Amino acid sequence: MAKVLISALGTGKLTKDNISARKYEKTVYRFQDSQNEYETSFIAAALSEHFQVDKLYLVGTSKSMWEEVYDYFSSAGNQCWDQDYWLELGDKVASYKVGDAGISEDYLNKVNDAIDGYLTYLRSSASGGSHCFIIDYGLNEKELWSNFDVFMRIGENLGENDEIYLDITHAFRSIPLFIYLMLDLITILESRNNLKITGLFYGMLEATKELGYTPIVDLSPLYNITLWARGAYNFINFGNGYLLADLIKDDGISETIRNISDLVNINYIDDFKREIDRLNHLLKNTDSSEQVVRYMQPYLQSFVDKFKGISSSGKLQFSLAQWYFDNYRFAHGYICLTESIITRILEIYRERNSKISWGNANRGKIKTLIEKLGSSTKPEYSKAHEVFNSIRKIRNLIAHAGYSDGNTFREDIGKAYSHLNNVEKYVFNNKALEKLPDEFPFNQI
Repeated sequence: MAKVLISALGTGKLTKDNISARKYEKTVYRFQDSQNEYETSFIAAALSEHFQVDKLYLVGTSKSMWEEVYDYFSSAGNQCWDQDYWLELGDKVASYKVGDAGISEDYLNKVNDAIDGYLTYLRSSASGGSHCFIIDYGLNEKELWSNFDVFMRIGENLGENDEIYLDITHAFRSIPLFIYLMLDLITILESRNNLKITGLFYGMLEATKELGYTPIVDLSPLYNITLWARGAYNFINFGNGYLLADLIKDDGISETIRNISDLVNINYIDDFKREIDRLNHLLKNTDSSEQVVRYMQPYLQSFVDKFKGISSSGKLQFSLAQWYFDNYRFAHGYICLTESIITRILEIYRERNSKISWGNANRGKIKTLIEKLGSSTKPEYSKAHEVFNSIRKIRNLIAHAGYSDGNTFREDIGKAYSHLNNVEKYVFNNKALEKLPDEFPFNQI
């Protein structure tokens, strides 16, 4: 694990003649949570010292003041300084114009070494590996994609469990956006969930005159909002609340959301209902100090409202099947829809005799009964059998991973809502089924 600072480099403040001064003004930087002060012209130096980072990734254009970086870090780290290289680097940077061939990153190796020398001067155990990355101005789509390639290359250099510090004080305002996209893509596409943004820092130079120092503000809570949004979206639409549970500090809500996520995946209906009711209670009665929880609460409640207060297990299975279909989880949907028919008919018998258990043996009896309904002369009964049989075939096909004769997957997906409507019509709204205990006593099935 390494502490990695990613910072941006500009050209310095403009002079009265509208010419770049090729340096940053020296100021006193102070962190929000510390009275420690760092007098320097480079906020990257202040961040490096404060957090004792292992390496610095510095991003800039061919016009950025690389010669000043080399000069500053060589001097600050008590290192040898190559005047010829410094002069040559300054000439290359000063003469660069848009459209020219840019400075190669290899040419900045001495700058990399100067930065590493400074970091080991601060902490001898610093791992090193600093690097200067050259980006284009981003004046057109080609340059934007070229820049994105550079930032993805930065991401590829990040190791497992690295702590990442971002500095967005200087240079193009597009750089923070690139950094965010890079980290987001790497986290999602490469499943590197252990990348940790420890801080997102901005040196508020505009407040220096008023405060007498330059505050360094940590903006990482704003970055975390994007994680909250993704976590809430995944939970509300797919029942995947693991990210959201990690973000929420309220132990009760966090644990319940995690339990619901597990139950959605394993399809345990009774436990699911219990956890939904628990989450509903927690959301109604919580007085969370977390700002984001208060903003997210209406959206979490909208998920709970889909299932809360459903007293019948059969109707809950039916509602879950509809929700699964709505969110393109057709396998779970068909399983729930099939089981909802069995549960509904078993509920009818339990309304007459509560001693009839929910066990597998009794559910097996209901399946036998449904088969008998197929030969009934009553259309209300035979239709219920027909609906169950057509859905059961799809459910069994899913259970065998599609290795059976039957419809194509497109047909089964396309008919999902038709089957859902048929179950509602011929099972849940079929009053004739309530007479089944009279015609087919449970002990005779």
